[in-house]
Amino acid sequence: MSENPGNLIRSLRQRLGITQEEFAHAVAVTVSTVNRWENAHSEPSKLAWRAIQELASRRGLADLASLPSNVQSNWPQSQ
Repeated sequence: MSENPGNLIRSLRQRLGITQEEFAHAVAVTVSTVNRWENAHSEPSKLAWRAIQELASRRGLADLASLPSNVQSNWPQSQ
């Protein structure tokens, strides 16, 4: 069963050990935006996904090897 983007974002954020506020600041969105993503009320844009991927890369998760397998298999591919 594949997870929704909100669950993927929550899993990544928790894996990084940061709050919604810290995550929001790192990807240049509001806390309410992160909350909406995590609660499946909206999804990140392509630009936001890129910022999320860059955050993961900066925090040492560039290869996604340390993310749970369900996150790896559902991670949006860069275009």
